[in-house]
Amino acid sequence: MNKTSKWTVKDVITTVLLTVLLILIQLVVNMVCMANDFVSMVLSVGFTMLLCAPVYFLMVSRVRKWFVSLVYMTILGIVFLIMGNWYLLPYYMIVGIVCEVILWKNGWESKKNMTAAWTISSLLYNGVNLLPLWFFWDAYEAFAVSSGMEQSYIDSFIQYYSSPGWLVFIILFTTLCGFVGSLIGGRLINKHFRKAGVL
Repeated sequence: MNKTSKWTVKDVITTVLLTVLLILIQLVVNMVCMANDFVSMVLSVGFTMLLCAPVYFLMVSRVRKWFVSLVYMTILGIVFLIMGNWYLLPYYMIVGIVCEVILWKNGWESKKNMTAAWTISSLLYNGVNLLPLWFFWDAYEAFAVSSGMEQSYIDSFIQYYSSPGWLVFIILFTTLCGFVGSLIGGRLINKHFRKAGVL
């Protein structure tokens, strides 16, 4: 498929459906990890990036068009906007643009480029927790209280994300998970998706 081809209805449907799947994976991981503050604060984003990577690889490889990553990140940002975290919409749009720059030259034909795009987005994904603490605490606290979060959960959030040691660990762990997930996604594309006729 030519990279300059226009988007088709099939491309739009594929992108939206896989984006919904990516968001559902994230929500399920968040819900499961909420049972433990440490897992929720320190490990959940990494788990999300690990599990979402193969779906992202499938989406980019199947649609093979510019702006797939931007559309995905924009829809994700809109979900956060609806939940009350308005500042994450422009942030995720920026993350989407970064991915598009990495994939600009036939990136969907290169596992290395897709790996780079997802690994970098995994690194930047930590902004979902860092932006509230650094710049939008009042908005986040209001969202946390209205969502029924306990004060102990909020205190744990501050503890982990204001500690340099924990912050470095979280960022490294999340980025590593994104990279490992990308390796898994690349293998699945060659061994299963192509043979199954999905691509």
